[in-house]
Amino acid sequence: MIHTFIWIGGFLILGLLFGMTYQKVGERRGAKLHPPPGKLVNLGTHRLHLLEEGQGSPTVILEAGLMSTNLSWTDIRRKLAESYRVVTYDRAGLGWSDIGPMPRTAERIVDELHSLLELAAIPGPYILVGHSFGGLTMPLFAARYPKKIAGMVLVDPVVPAEWNPPSEHDLKRSSIGATVCRRAALLSRAGVIRFVAFLLNSRAKKAASHMVRLISRGTPADSGSVSSPWFWNLPPIERQMASVFWVQEKFCNTIASQLESLPESARRIAELDNLCDKPVVLLSAKSTPPNRREQHMLITQRLPQGRHIFADKSTHWIMQDQPELVLDAIHAVAKSNS
Repeated sequence: MIHTFIWIGGFLILGLLFGMTYQKVGERRGAKLHPPPGKLVNLGTHRLHLLEEGQGSPTVILEAGLMSTNLSWTDIRRKLAESYRVVTYDRAGLGWSDIGPMPRTAERIVDELHSLLELAAIPGPYILVGHSFGGLTMPLFAARYPKKIAGMVLVDPVVPAEWNPPSEHDLKRSSIGATVCRRAALLSRAGVIRFVAFLLNSRAKKAASHMVRLISRGTPADSGSVSSPWFWNLPPIERQMASVFWVQEKFCNTIASQLESLPESARRIAELDNLCDKPVVLLSAKSTPPNRREQHMLITQRLPQGRHIFADKSTHWIMQDQPELVLDAIHAVAKSNS
């Protein structure tokens, strides 16, 4: 019996060492095959990936959603660069950026973005454009640095009322999501998440789906599946790079912290007397839940220069489904400053 346990323990240790080696080799290969398209700016504690394109004023700052990178703005960025200086970046722990200090609150994210713009000598005024989770960061940036802001465009944003205070249902879902991310972070060290991605790319969907369900145990049925809509609704370029970015420990821990910090981030926005006194355009998707869409309209009604647009043909990814609406909104804000 003792010998059996020794053999089992030995195999487990060997498997763990193999998995860790597999993970390290995969990370090096990914870094070599997919170098950062922009530059890495050192903030002192970590580096953030910054991509700057175009010329002109005002400068457009693009903030991605909860799990997304600068890639989610690729098509929009190229169009905007014909008229403006455009800046996209990866928040700490995502994409090509290093993992940053915890917790990942909106307050910390805004501090880091401001430092990034200062260190990279990117001039204002800024048009702040935030998608989804960007609804908790861009308004805070505008409120803290009003003299640097030309206006704001929020694309189907998360609203403070959803998380301040969170409902019992939402709090439970965010807690489960964070727990699964922490679990995935541990498994990523041993190369397990990378192996799941390999199975997906090898079209071994049944085996991959079984492993995903085990890893995401406790989540709603539609999220613990390789056919989950939250994954397949991502822009194609984001899905392609998921097997590079999402299999890293830094990504899993960052998403967990962002989820855990949602109530605090929302509370900070809700405390603000005035989000922005410059032109603000807020776009709601057709797929947006009615309560969130109602909040979108209420927010714009309270703003001195707020305007609400309903994207009647869009999912949450309005910049993919109806990019002209996002572009027109940005142009309108820019024109109001000319």
